[in-house]
Amino acid sequence: MMKKISFLLFIVLLILCQSTFAQTDIQIEVFDVAQSKVVKSIPLDEAKKNEAIRLVRSVESLFPKINATPRSGIMVKVPFDSTINLNNILVKDPVKEVIFLIPNGERPYMLLFNEQKNNPMFYYFKEDATPFLEQLGLTL
Repeated sequence: MMKKISFLLFIVLLILCQSTFAQTDIQIEVFDVAQSKVVKSIPLDEAKKNEAIRLVRSVESLFPKINATPRSGIMVKVPFDSTINLNNILVKDPVKEVIFLIPNGERPYMLLFNEQKNNPMFYYFKEDATPFLEQLGLTL
């Protein structure tokens, strides 16, 4: 009986440890548009998360173009470990993930998904993306 209880406790601890490690292993992915592939994965730490949140919170206006996929540049996918609540004139939705689109020679913008309607929405943001890109070791 004691062996069974010890074994069950061991299994429970193992499961808890795996879920803890899975939560801390969140990766930012950098996609090169010209190469059509992910070229870099970077662990999401608190500084990078805060910088991404700063950009998301600076949502300014809708992206006006019909074709939102850039021909060159990079896309940076940032999944958050917890939902970020936005509440401004344009966006009043929780955000769990953002994709920053940084086209060469054009103004950067971002993709947010409306979780209730599952609609992708593209927005310009007003903050400078350079500090975030530098944290990721990216230069354009």
